[in-house]
Formats: sequence, structure tokens, C-alpha cells
Amino acid sequence: MPEMEGPIPDGVRRFILTSIPTVPHLETMLLLWREPGDAWTADVIASRLYVPTAMAQAVADELCEAEIIQCEGEPRRYRCRREPDSLLALCAAVDQAYARHLREITALIHSRVDRKAHRFAEAFSLRKK
Repeated sequence: MPEMEGPIPDGVRRFILTSIPTVPHLETMLLLWREPGDAWTADVIASRLYVPTAMAQAVADELCEAEIIQCEGEPRRYRCRREPDSLLALCAAVDQAYARHLREITALIHSRVDRKAHRFAEAFSLRKK
């Protein structure tokens, strides 16, 4: 495995912590970004990411609502947004960081999910008391 070059860039770390709730969200965004000319259905996204179609549909819809990707037509087809330039630069930085720091970025995403679950459990236990 090649040596990692420096830490995860701050902008990438911030984007992942604030905008990417799961690894399928990240991989959907990157799949569409890497192949900008294509519009993808949820079925095709699901087959490329090895997730159920319903999950691919939900993830893509959430990315659309967050304005990270765009959707069109019926059945819905998804593609990467081509503007603003800052989004394209961010996607490139995320793609590069994910290639170099796969484990760290995956752990970062999972730590966010774990913290939310922990806070939910704490709130529930406080109500019981």
C-alpha cells in the first residue's frame, strides 16, 4: 500500500463531517463526478456500488436535496452538478483524498454516525431517569 501524503485536507474533512452522512453518499457523489457525461438511474448506481436500489435512490435523492448532485426526469436520473467551480474543485479534492486516505475517511464518516447514535442513546437514557 502506498504511503499517504500528509493529513486529510481541512476543507475535505469539513465537507465530509458536514455533508456526507454515509460511505454510500460519498461513493455516489464520486461515481457521478468521475463520469460527468452520464445520467444515472438508481438501478445503475445500485449495481455499481453493490447496494440495494432503494438505498441508492434514497442516497441520490438526499444528495440532490443537498444540491451536491442534480436530478432530472421520471424515472429520476442523476448526474454530477457542473457548477459552481468551487463544487467541482471540492469533488476533485475529495476524490484525491479518498484515494489516498480511504481508511481514515471511512473512519471519519463512521465516527460521525457513531457519535449521533451515542447522543441519541444518551438522550433516551436521560429521559428514563
